[in-house]
Amino acid sequence: MKRGKLLIFVGILVLLIVPLISAGVLSDFWSDFKEKIRITGYESYGNVSVNITIGNNPPTIDWVETIDPIGPIDDTIRPITFNFTATDPDGYTNINVSTAESRFQLSNEPTRSNLSCVNWSQSGDDVNFTCTINMWYFDKADTSWIINVTIKDINNAPYVNASKTFEYTPLLGMKMSPTFLNWSEIGLSTPDTGSNNDPIIINNTGNDDSVSINVTAFNLEGEINTDEYIYANNFTVENASEGCTAGTTLSNATSINITSAILFRGNHSLNHNNATSGQEQTYFCLKGVPQDIGSQSYSTAAYGSWTITVSV
Repeated sequence: MKRGKLLIFVGILVLLIVPLISAGVLSDFWSDFKEKIRITGYESYGNVSVNITIGNNPPTIDWVETIDPIGPIDDTIRPITFNFTATDPDGYTNINVSTAESRFQLSNEPTRSNLSCVNWSQSGDDVNFTCTINMWYFDKADTSWIINVTIKDINNAPYVNASKTFEYTPLLGMKMSPTFLNWSEIGLSTPDTGSNNDPIIINNTGNDDSVSINVTAFNLEGEINTDEYIYANNFTVENASEGCTAGTTLSNATSINITSAILFRGNHSLNHNNATSGQEQTYFCLKGVPQDIGSQSYSTAAYGSWTITVSV
């Protein structure tokens, strides 16, 4: 009996609901219900903002190869090659290999640099680099040249290691031109005559500074009558003009310092006769000749060429 009554009730309920659905009554009711929920603040969803920061570990340079004492090559560049290793805790791929740079630095001296060191191996957290920097013959001799190496990672975080130094050793060197002196024909009574092809230009081709210049002269023997001479002490030399008034007097077979001349360290290719160009000039004057010699040529053929030397 109870089951039969339930079936009758369900049937009646269906008969009542179907017309309501057809008429849209329930649809309107559900829309009104959702609108009431929205107005009263009871949402069925929400938005969430997301922000994640990725950290970065900057690179380091923990190893720089020691550079043993090394000196210039006369009148040219000295390539100096060394290695260093950059490390990044985020892995070697985080290192920007194109930013590897190296410099040699010394106070009051030009910086020598290589802005494109070469990476030759990498593994784990490390990248190994090779750098070659050209030092010049006139760069200062000193024990404290700083080895400065730098690197950046792909996030542009930099690292600098300037903890090591090396010694650039001294070099004494010179080149001169011309290598002969000549005088026009002179008379017995002609005093204070300068050479017609001086000055002899002396270039400092090393990095020693404040270098002294010495001249060793020899008596000039007659080429026909070998018993006649023009003596070495008939000549003077200085650095500004023919030296006929204030030059240093030479002496036979004796090294004489040109007191007016000092050869400084510098780039002699500038061709400036000054304290920064690595160049000095020497002018020669024949003060006079012995009055009892004959007319002929006198030269260094018998006793050897005059010698110009530099010393520190």
